[in-house]
Amino acid sequence: MKKVTSLNFYSNDMTVAKDQLAQNQLKLTFQRNSVTDLDEKHKAWAQEDTLS
Repeated sequence: MKKVTSLNFYSNDMTVAKDQLAQNQLKLTFQRNSVTDLDEKHKAWAQEDTLS
């Protein structure tokens, strides 16, 4: 029988510092908030257009 090896989605040779992880988390949070704000602005602009 053939042994099936599982896929690894990580590398034992690659390390990431905690400060780099924290910085990436902050960037992602900022981007998510920016997209949410933009979505709310677009909804408000669409509402204003329908009222005009």
